[in-house]
Order: sequence, then structure tokens, then C-alpha cells
Amino acid sequence: MADAAFVAALQHPDRAFLETVATALERPKRLLWLGRKSCPPSGTLAGPLDGGTIEDAYRSTALLPSQGVGARPSPRPWAWIEAEPGTAGAAPVPDQPVTFDADRRTHTTRWETRTRVTIAENATEWDVIP
Repeated sequence: MADAAFVAALQHPDRAFLETVATALERPKRLLWLGRKSCPPSGTLAGPLDGGTIEDAYRSTALLPSQGVGARPSPRPWAWIEAEPGTAGAAPVPDQPVTFDADRRTHTTRWETRTRVTIAENATEWDVIP
């Protein structure tokens, strides 16, 4: 997964909250890393703030370039989107942490939908540092 590329989106009705999150990602108080301290993120972490749904944001965002010889991004990547219980097409996933206690680690269920996304031709590009 060292060469993996992911796009994540956050939807919230309060735009000021989203701006606060974007600022914290771009100017963190402590070093960020992806899984291990030897894997700090590079390039832009916070994309543009778009109005609309998470699905809209995914459709208007270019895929990150794939790494490795002959690697190409999927033309229609998967999107896993958190949903309310009972949402049509939503499935339960028992991976929401309740506690991180090493002796009593427990999880609860969250719900998500899984869908294919078609990226728009004029999608927003990313600032990637090789």
C-alpha cells in the first residue's frame, strides 16, 4: 500500500466547519503520517470546497496518478459512502471503533453504500509532489 493513492471526502452542512478541517489538514499542529511515521503525506491534502454531495465531489475530482510501471487509475473507481441505517443499497460494516483499549478493543456497526464513480472530463487536478 506504500504506492496507493486515495481520495476522501467530507460532507457537512456548515461550510465554516469544512474550512476549519481543510486548514487543519494543510497546516497541522503536529506531523501527519499515513499509517507509519515513515509515511508522511506529500502534496495537497485538502482539495477544493465544493457545494453538493460527496458523490458530486468524487465525480468532479481527478484521480490521483498511479505509481509503478504500467500503472493506470481505474476509469470507474469505487466509492464507499457512509449512509444512514435503512438507506436503499446500504450495507452494515462492523468496523466503527468504540474503544482502542488493547485489552478490550470493540467495534460497532456503521452503514455504507458502495458505488462506481465516473470522473468528469474537466475534473479538478491535484498538486502531487513525486
